[in-house]
Amino acid sequence: MSGGVDSSVAASLLKDQGHDVEAIFMRNWDTRDERGECPSERDYRDVQSVCSQLEIKCHQISLVKEYWNAVFAVALDGYARGLTPNPDVLCNSEIKFGVLLNHINQKINQGKGERGWWFATGHYACAMRGRFSGGSVQLYRGADRRKDQSYYLSAVPAASLDRVVFPLGNLSKSRDVRRIAREKDLTTASKDESMGICFVGERRKFDAFLAEYIPQKQGDVLSSDGLKLGTHRGIFTKTIGQSAGISGWHDKWYIYAKDLDRNRMYAVQDRNHPLLHKKTVRVGPVHWISGAAPLGIEQIGGISLEAQVRYMQEPQKCTLSADQR
Repeated sequence: MSGGVDSSVAASLLKDQGHDVEAIFMRNWDTRDERGECPSERDYRDVQSVCSQLEIKCHQISLVKEYWNAVFAVALDGYARGLTPNPDVLCNSEIKFGVLLNHINQKINQGKGERGWWFATGHYACAMRGRFSGGSVQLYRGADRRKDQSYYLSAVPAASLDRVVFPLGNLSKSRDVRRIAREKDLTTASKDESMGICFVGERRKFDAFLAEYIPQKQGDVLSSDGLKLGTHRGIFTKTIGQSAGISGWHDKWYIYAKDLDRNRMYAVQDRNHPLLHKKTVRVGPVHWISGAAPLGIEQIGGISLEAQVRYMQEPQKCTLSADQR
């Protein structure tokens, strides 16, 4: 449980179904905010409050070291190389559905021997065994498309998903989850959503936070024809498609490319400029949830799928084929 309304309702639903429910709160980051209080401490108090209401046990586990090594350090390396990694995707695959899941399994086996158990979270997604996957577990989008979090779970392996249930997978947050929380009078019923990355928080600018860990190196921002438009404070401070933040121009400029070797960024003025769009994208390394690539990917023409490169992006039709180079 995270201390939010989603995991609170997930726990409540499972308790109502007659399951033996216990809550686990992960502490992944311990930096205090500007008021001198660690946000995770506030969240843990909310978890304890809900657990008291539901009359279920509450456990806390510190995974700060594991998070630093498997998520933060990896993401930091990507930012330093001009990439835009997603720490939340890493956190789910490496920590929540990796280290934590293994920890639970070990504790259960050590304490009570082998017994049936499930790992539940408040994600808006579904995990089911598919008809066309040989019975292996498959990840599906949540019914509430505005809150669907399958993107964040896309790197979680099938072995982990096989132990997972998502009680909110078929529910709507605004119509169902908030209502259930109010009806149960849960202390988190009206709690605002957490929108920031856990190690940054909601009050800090992301590029300023990264500058505490990555040396800033000023470079040029150029137009597509080589005109110098301004400067940037570090190749990690902007991502593709983001406003370049250049003053002195009537219209905004948008980053369409980065040159790490020359420490340059390139920008165009029209948000719908062709240079901001791509018809072909090379991706890798590839993670298949089932452990194997789908049939047809090696064939000429590949297979027809839908692609999503960032959270909340509308899925785009595409053709996926193996790189023959």
